[in-house]
Parts: sequence; structure tokens; C-alpha cells
Amino acid sequence: MVKKLISIKNIKKQFETGEVVTKVLHGIDLDIDKGEFIAIMGPSGSGKSTLMHILGFLDTPSSGEFLFNGTDVSGLSDDELAEMRSKKIGFVFQSFNLLPKTSVLDNVMLPLFYDNTPKKERTKKALKVIEDVGLSHRTNNLSNQLSGGEKQRVAIARALVNDPSVIFADEPTGNLDSKSGLQVMKIIQDLNIKHGHTVILVTHERETSSHANRIINIKDGLIVKDEKVKNRIFANNNHELVK
Repeated sequence: MVKKLISIKNIKKQFETGEVVTKVLHGIDLDIDKGEFIAIMGPSGSGKSTLMHILGFLDTPSSGEFLFNGTDVSGLSDDELAEMRSKKIGFVFQSFNLLPKTSVLDNVMLPLFYDNTPKKERTKKALKVIEDVGLSHRTNNLSNQLSGGEKQRVAIARALVNDPSVIFADEPTGNLDSKSGLQVMKIIQDLNIKHGHTVILVTHERETSSHANRIINIKDGLIVKDEKVKNRIFANNNHELVK
């Protein structure tokens, strides 16, 4: 039996501003197995970003149970959440979030500074993941000298450098042209299919979500549909789509 990486039950989240209470998640149940590629979809205000923040240890639920790799993490402190993020989670954001006047190598090594990894080991790990995303020829370039697609590949390398249990990709193609977007989706698919990484993709684009093997639709703070992708699409080396 495949062991569940994530299991949440009756997760609720509300935000309080003075006497105003805004309820965002109204009781989410969701299981994600190791090695799955999940796409989370929903309109603006549906709660998909809040759910991603909870799953990625960026926020805590107001109530409910959250098991990560069999351990209850729903009541962790901010410091404990930060440690879980640094060791278990890799993030890829739409806006890249790179340091602009810093080399590709130093951008990718950044997460390793926080766990006191020795410099020689930091460099070795970073060079490996930079090679994995096809950017060895850009190692010493500054990030502001890169194209949008290259910046996103650097962000993916940075997300991989700590060998995380799960990779979150939040609208990873949102700022890219179609060719660069397909190149990025091929890398993300390869991380899942060839290397076994669990991937959770947040997107509003149906075509992008079809790269996953399972789509979760959220509306008004609830899961309204959870389905396997019947006609999954793949990005090939020529940056074309194939069924």
C-alpha cells in the first residue's frame, strides 16, 4: 500500500480583523500519496492559495487535522513550521523570487545557508541541480541577466537543492511565453515522473493543470471535484504538447 504523504481532515481556516471574521476554508478533506502530481484549481477567492499555504507550512489551520508523512503537524509553532519548510518543502513561484544582482549559483545555494551546510557541500549540491535544469552554462550569470524561462528554471533548481519531500509550484508559467512555459512544465513533469518527486501545482489554467495526473477543484472554501486526469498532456523536448 502506498503511504500517504499528506492527509488533512476537516481543515478550516478563518481570518479575524477586529470584529470581522472571514471564513476561507470550510472543512477540507484531502489525501495526497507520495509521488503524486496534483493540480489545485479554483477561481479567485476560492481558497486554493490559503490551502497551499497550509499544506506548505506557510500558515496554520484554524481547526482540523494535518498529518504529514504520518506526523500530526497541525499544532506546530512558527519556529517548528519554519524548520519543516526548510527541510521538507520546495517552492516555485510565479514571480521567481530570485535575488537580482546575485549569481545563479548563489541563488540556488541560498536555502543551504540556513541549515549550516558546509560550503563545499553547498556548491556540490547546487551545481548538481543547476545541471538537472539545463543551466550549467549560466552558473555564474547574475539572475537579472536571464530570460523569464531561465529564471524559473533557477527557481526550480533552488526548490530542489534541499531534496524536499514535496514541491509546490504556484502559477509557475504565469509570467512566461508559451514556449518557455512548456519548457518549465517539462522539467516539473520530469521531476515527478523520472525522479519521483511529489508535486502540488496551483494554477487557474486548465491546460497547465492537465500536465498533472489528478486535479482538485476548489470553490467557496470546499473541494467540489477531485478527479484523475483522463487525457494527461506532456511537454516534449521540442516544447510541444503530446497526449
